[in-house]
Amino acid sequence: MNYLSFEPEDFAVDDFFCRWVLAPTPEAEVFWRDWLNENQFKNKDVEMARQLVLLASADEGVVPTSETVDRIWQRIDEGKQVGKIHFLRESKFWMKVAAAVSLLVIVFAGYFHKRIQSQTYRTAFGESRRLLLPDKSLVTLNANSTLRISDVWGKPTEREVWLEGEAFFSVSKIRRNNQSVKFVVHTPDLNVEVKGTEFNVNTRKNKTRVVLSEGLVHLYLCGIGEKNEIRMNPGDLVDFSSNNKKLSRKHLADASPVYSWKNNIWTLDATSLEEISALIQETYGLTVSVDNDSLKRKKVTGIIPTDNVDDLLNALESILPISIARKENGIMIKNIQ
Repeated sequence: MNYLSFEPEDFAVDDFFCRWVLAPTPEAEVFWRDWLNENQFKNKDVEMARQLVLLASADEGVVPTSETVDRIWQRIDEGKQVGKIHFLRESKFWMKVAAAVSLLVIVFAGYFHKRIQSQTYRTAFGESRRLLLPDKSLVTLNANSTLRISDVWGKPTEREVWLEGEAFFSVSKIRRNNQSVKFVVHTPDLNVEVKGTEFNVNTRKNKTRVVLSEGLVHLYLCGIGEKNEIRMNPGDLVDFSSNNKKLSRKHLADASPVYSWKNNIWTLDATSLEEISALIQETYGLTVSVDNDSLKRKKVTGIIPTDNVDDLLNALESILPISIARKENGIMIKNIQ
């Protein structure tokens, strides 16, 4: 496929491109990252197309009415708009894509080029999502999380995002005027500043936890005076709460279990059932009741799948002598007598 000749509306109705946006595979991410590295002048077109696909597939937000769709299809069929889309008309999803393409190309093309960097990404309970940022940095956003990109992302000296929840960042190195462009992750407790590296940030439990996979990270802690900078090395784990000014730091021989969630697994090492219950609530939005304090202290070591909550609960039942009853938005864990 000769993607060099594609406009945003062409990308937005390409099957391989849409599958990468909505359900990325490692192979697709490698392909598009390499392609964008080689063809950086297409970054804006690709980013606009990605927004078109997300809009077309969204359950909420700006969705064309049936009257608008009919009117757009009439224009398409008459050749006044995007001429190559009509053959996809039979698919409900592709119809939404084409409608969003036509609608936005007609009305909002200039707006998206100006405002694309103010995008906010959200994940629901039980959902994780891989994102390619405008600078080609990759972010894996964990369930029940929000990432907002700076309104002024295009400024020459800085890339900024705000995180609520958890995310793993693989930041691309960028130089302008012979200087590295910093990348900053803001949380309520601290700011993470890097030039290009891989790290995990978790803002749950009224604190921020940062774990460095590779590279170098500078942390700037909020609300503790002038001496607030911490430099992290690979394997370092830092916890900090700006509410109680509590700071802890340690080095992990192997940090990968902390962010194994991005591969749809939890790597547990003597993790209490109470801690696991909190993880289930944060990730899936389920209220967890454990029968007694003794059961809460039971430890689990092993790897369990997190693709869906049923597989996770089945794995726990196979490891511990427990029974798990699920009712709508809650589960009850009991000892097996």
